[in-house]
Parts: sequence; structure tokens; C-alpha cells
Amino acid sequence: MSPFDPTAVRGTPYGAPLVPPLPIRLRRTEILTVVYRTDREAADALVPDPLALTGDLCVLHVYRMHDAEWFGVYCESAFQLPVRLPDGSPAVYSPFLVLESDGAVAAGRETYGQPKKAGRVSLAPDGDLLVGRVARNGIDVATATMCWKQQPARGDELEPLVPGSGTNVNLRMREEEGGAWSRELLARTFADPLLHEAWVGPATVELRPNAQVPVHRLAVGVVVLGLHRVLDLTLAPARVVHRYGG
Repeated sequence: MSPFDPTAVRGTPYGAPLVPPLPIRLRRTEILTVVYRTDREAADALVPDPLALTGDLCVLHVYRMHDAEWFGVYCESAFQLPVRLPDGSPAVYSPFLVLESDGAVAAGRETYGQPKKAGRVSLAPDGDLLVGRVARNGIDVATATMCWKQQPARGDELEPLVPGSGTNVNLRMREEEGGAWSRELLARTFADPLLHEAWVGPATVELRPNAQVPVHRLAVGVVVLGLHRVLDLTLAPARVVHRYGG
């Protein structure tokens, strides 16, 4: 008899699972956040019902994970839009995410329903400028910059602009037997944040078209916040906030 007991396995491949059990801790996570105004009609077209878009702001995060349990050291990016959940509470919805880690791609898609794709992402200083780059198919689809550590900040400057920014909601879809699909909205909130440092300053965003990562649909208007933080976070399990029938 095979020693491989599938009822005792919590992840695949057997013996070296790609997706970790939650929660996991992300230590010394560096985040460049740029908030800008975009076309509200274009943003609304990316948000599924019954979520309700609550403004014309778009949030671009570029992360450098200096020490992520299971996943190691890698970079990630996320575009987020402010929404209202069916219960009326605020959150952000992610239409586009690009990152370097195959484990984080798989975990985001399977666990949270995040529409993650693999690509090249970097976040690093270049002289007196912090530069975040997001690329796929050899194209830099997003470049974010911010002046390097000119003005200390509290670290909570994002929340007044985008209420619920710590709660990310996504649409998870699964194909079931017989070709049917299950669809649900899952919300995940970062747990136990520990801020190490934070800075605000002048920032820019530039987008380039790419049919595989069409972030250019969220055209850049006026930049309203540049925020650079280093903090620890815990990835906690998600909760179902809506299930679609049929």
C-alpha cells in the first residue's frame, strides 16, 4: 500500500507544498504607495457587483518583502480601488497584481481569489529617488517614484484618503464538477501591523499599455499621496462577504 495518504495532506506537491497554511508573518515589508486620481467610469468597470466603487482614487503599492515566511525575499505590486462591501463597510478591490514569487502567486489566487500574475517587480533607491517598477512580457507596465526620505510621517496617511485600505476584497472563482462555477467575494485584513518607519513626499506614476496586464485602463491623473513605509504584517485567513447564486 502506498504511504501517500491524501487525507493527511494539506497542500501540493506532496512533501513540499507551494501554498502555506495561514497565518504567516511578513517581516520588514517595504512598501511604496502612490495614490492618484483616475477615471471613475473606467475604474467602475473593473469592480464586480455588489461591491460599490466609492471614489475616483487608485492606489498603487509596490512591495519588497525582505522576510516573508514560506515565500522568502521577493517583490510584489497591487493596484487597488476603494469600494463598499455589501454590509456597508469600506475596503479596497484589486483588479491587477503582479509579483515574482510562484508561491505567492498561487497562494493569492487559491486562498484569496486575487488575480495575481507572474512578472518582474523591483523596489529600490536610485540615488535620491525610490523607484518601483512593475513589468511583464518585457514591458514596464508601471513605474512609481518618490523622493527619498525627505519628510517623516506617522504611517497612517493612507486610511483617511482610502478608508478600509487594510482590507482587500477579491473575487474567487472555482470550476466544479459538471462545468459549474462557484463565485464568492473574499475579504482579507492584514493583522498585527508593526510600523518601523514611514515617510511622505512628492511622487509620480507612469503606466504603459500591455494586453496581459492592462493597468493603463486606470489612467493617471493628479497624484495625491506618496508614502514609503517599512512594517511587519500578518497574512490572516479571509472571510466570505458574498456568494453568488447560479
